[in-house]
Amino acid sequence: MKCPKCGNNAPDGSAFCNQCGTPLNSDIQCPSCNNLIPGNSVFCPKCGKMVRNDMNEGETFNQQQARLRQEQEAAAAQEAERQRQEEARLIKQQEYERQRQEEMRRQQAAAAAAAARQQADPWQKSQQYEEEEYDEEETAPKSNFNRNLVTGIAIVVGVVILLMLLRTCGNDSDRSNPALADSTATEMLNGQDPLAVFNSEMGRSNYMGDGATTATAIAVPAHDGKPNYILGITYQSDPTNRSFYKIYKVTQNGTAWSLEQLHTQYINGRSVSFNNAELIAADGQTPRAVTIDGKDYFYYAYANMPQGSHVGGTGRVSLCLYDVDDHKLTTLDYDGIITVREDGRQYVNGKPLQSVNGTLTRFLAQEAQSIKVIYFPTEEELKAQQEEEEKAEEEASLEGPENASARWSADNEEKVASAKGGHEVTMKPQTYDKPIFKSENKHKSISNEEYVVFSDNSGAVYGFNKNSRKYFVIYTPSTPTTPSDIGFADSENNILNIRTAEGRFQYNLKSDKFKSNNE
Repeated sequence: MKCPKCGNNAPDGSAFCNQCGTPLNSDIQCPSCNNLIPGNSVFCPKCGKMVRNDMNEGETFNQQQARLRQEQEAAAAQEAERQRQEEARLIKQQEYERQRQEEMRRQQAAAAAAAARQQADPWQKSQQYEEEEYDEEETAPKSNFNRNLVTGIAIVVGVVILLMLLRTCGNDSDRSNPALADSTATEMLNGQDPLAVFNSEMGRSNYMGDGATTATAIAVPAHDGKPNYILGITYQSDPTNRSFYKIYKVTQNGTAWSLEQLHTQYINGRSVSFNNAELIAADGQTPRAVTIDGKDYFYYAYANMPQGSHVGGTGRVSLCLYDVDDHKLTTLDYDGIITVREDGRQYVNGKPLQSVNGTLTRFLAQEAQSIKVIYFPTEEELKAQQEEEEKAEEEASLEGPENASARWSADNEEKVASAKGGHEVTMKPQTYDKPIFKSENKHKSISNEEYVVFSDNSGAVYGFNKNSRKYFVIYTPSTPTTPSDIGFADSENNILNIRTAEGRFQYNLKSDKFKSNNE
């Protein structure tokens, strides 16, 4: 009995195809005579009526049968190709396993040979001493060989231990927190690249269907009773919607690996990049595995920019510590203006958003010094920046109608001194939409067609422009004093006389000319 889907010859009486599982003889009811007939019938064997019409328009029965056979043959060929690919994958996997087992046997054999040589040395030495008693001259060459062999092995072992100590000391001197191991080491993987193992396991476990790209993977050798494992990151950068990255752990269990997703971080409306070239960071600096206060952490950094980031916009660089055991994430973000420095590259001239007041954030702040895309200003730049901030604060303190007198004094104090010396100066008035003095403090007011002028009890003089509906300061004493007297010297030309505790002055309301008036 031939399967209508894959063309396989199934045993007679089969209800389903033993190759693809397609139902073979499910009974159906004839729409004409209502008898139960085989499900694959085209014509009813009872009444001869057509049961189903799978033919295309204008297609004869023979053409239909030929088309069905072609479809069955194509399905069979597709299934055969799938089986061939599966067999090829199994053969490749078996070859990989065979090479790994062979490498393990080689290492075990080397270790056993080394152990045998170590056990044989004492026996060879005792034999040497016994033979020397009988025939010292005859055994001298052999004893010298054994002695040289032992000496050579001791020298090699000593050199290896020395190199390990120097490497450990070097790591301790370079980093305030010691790394678990050199993350680039691949001895634990029998020469395999951690990134290759990570990608292989991600593909085998069908974890790459989210559209993410592999960013990095590092190897963490066994330590403190924990087996070998790999930490890896995948990410998708989509600044128009939502970017994300994911952290995975691949643990070695004997000769196999097990994959576990540890963390997912979403970032709205920003692009992400783990590229060391964009971070301007040295290879091996990030990412890496570190131990802080006896706990295992995964340290990494990435650029985190808004959509359409450009020079003058705000950029961000994020440094992170992920607690491998407790699954907690600590982040230190550096936000700042994107600038172009002397080498032509863009930098984030930033400060940390979070407070640096704990062991983990202090570690990240120290590591930030090696991420050169973050620009740390010099002392001179910091001083200039502080002065600018103080000036901005001072300017802010002089804004608003309530600070009108203080603003006038800051802008015109030197000009008043010059006018006292006999010079005519042009004052710098600041106009306001709202009143700049309290009516209960008013001492006197005068007006003409264009202006109203007020004096208050502290000695200050204010003006109001009837046409523009703006208020402004005419004069403010350096310290509060008695009220100033005001009057028009020439009302038509808007010339005002002011008699103050500091002297007599004349003010042109149109041109803002100000001079001493001793007449």
